[in-house]
Amino acid sequence: MNLMVYGKKFRLSGNPKERGRFTVKKILFIAIGLMSLPALAGTQTQIEYGVVQDSHIVTTQSQSHPLRTVAAGAAGAAVGNQFGGGTGKSVMTAAGAIAGAETSRQRQGNRQSSQQVDLTVKTDGGKLIEVVQDYNSSLSFTKGDKVRILTSGSNTVVDKSV
Repeated sequence: MNLMVYGKKFRLSGNPKERGRFTVKKILFIAIGLMSLPALAGTQTQIEYGVVQDSHIVTTQSQSHPLRTVAAGAAGAAVGNQFGGGTGKSVMTAAGAIAGAETSRQRQGNRQSSQQVDLTVKTDGGKLIEVVQDYNSSLSFTKGDKVRILTSGSNTVVDKSV
């Protein structure tokens, strides 16, 4: 006896003991496959229109991570410990620790701050919604702008394509 699932052919065993065992596995495989079908179908995008009530740019600074600095210092000390001998080894260990910690601190300081735009929009249906999205310098919003609101799953984006 053969079973077809998603174009794949399964042969059921003729032995009654094996038939029950393999059938359960195959039924579980089919059930899992059928449960995943809605996920494969994709998500629907909802489109609404509205008017901007308020808009402002929010700047967030990247946080420093002292644990990363300590870890980089420890890694630098481990590398520095591989060189020299006697007091030279101690000096190289200390230099490696300082170099690792300083490099980590500088990398964390060089991270750029990110900008987002915080929009309050009144939809044509009368709902008041707030959307925070990445700032795009070529797309500015002012009070009274007519906008399109795109919602797909848990992601909402506002643009001026009205």
